[in-house]
Amino acid sequence: MKRQRLLKHLNVRNLYALVIVGFSASACGSATAVATGNTSTTVVGSKIVVPSSVVLATAAKRLFPQGITIVSDLPPGGATYSGAQAIQPFLQETLQIPVTIRPVLGGGGNTGSQYVYNSAPNSGVLHITYLPQMAIGEIVGNGSYKLLKYTPLAGLFGDDTSIYVSKYGSPFKSFASLKTANRTVTIGVFGVKTSAGWMSAEFLSKVNHIRTATVPYANAAQSIDGVLSGAVDLASVTRAQALPLIAEKRIQAVVEFAPEPLSFLPGVDSIAQVGASNEAFYNVMGIDGPPNMSSAAEQVLRQALAMIGKEPSYIAQAKKLSLAPIYEDSTAWAASESSAYNFVRTHLSTLNG
Repeated sequence: MKRQRLLKHLNVRNLYALVIVGFSASACGSATAVATGNTSTTVVGSKIVVPSSVVLATAAKRLFPQGITIVSDLPPGGATYSGAQAIQPFLQETLQIPVTIRPVLGGGGNTGSQYVYNSAPNSGVLHITYLPQMAIGEIVGNGSYKLLKYTPLAGLFGDDTSIYVSKYGSPFKSFASLKTANRTVTIGVFGVKTSAGWMSAEFLSKVNHIRTATVPYANAAQSIDGVLSGAVDLASVTRAQALPLIAEKRIQAVVEFAPEPLSFLPGVDSIAQVGASNEAFYNVMGIDGPPNMSSAAEQVLRQALAMIGKEPSYIAQAKKLSLAPIYEDSTAWAASESSAYNFVRTHLSTLNG
């Protein structure tokens, strides 16, 4: 009981430190309230539970005096930028510090990844991590970063994959129409050797034996422009780019690379149905910090993201941006990163062939 009595008499400053680092105290099992002035925490067993964002905001102001920067490897309209847009106002409100979005473009996404990887651990620079894109960029595209060494904070979005679209009314309207094409099918992709769109195009060619030629574009919006102008037959994009234009009947979905049919694309074949099941993958998106982030910094951000992930207004805003909010805690998100990394490693001979 000595430890429990000590907790009752901790001052506010020390309590903040305990909350931030996830201090493990060996209490005697019963819950003990600890006053902090503006709010209170509760010691339950070995865990300190914070019922409001007041303590988090106070700690964030001390840990991140320059605020937080969320780095996107795509410009406005791109999937990672949309993800940053969805989370930015809620993270700023929760932590009560400035949160800005910074596009760091180039290298098929590798430049932004490298920028965060080389940032100071507690600089407040965070990364919108897109999987399996970052694994592809590292393993196949020789990115100067290590995906599994970032500090995993939370998974945020899922239920996405490479979606192949053609101009509305095009004869390319299904996987079968690609298989029976009597000419080379041109595909606009973002990030040669660095993106999931490029990877799935390689699968179409080398696994499904469809005659294709990839045409690199700076981003998905430009590849869709290529489809609409007739410069390319198909574009490999994500739901954030595809859904609004499908609704406007400007483009049509041809095939998607999820392991099963997607509810938001009724009647569109999954590659697992018409091709090979081991080609299929989900695109998922979350937030990482630079390697070696301090326990204090990562705990504040993890707790804030956990609070935001359950917030109805955040969920509604994400859906308006054609994203699917699916929260994963840091442990589950780290497992998703490892899974994506292993998926790319498994297909390395195809991608390097």
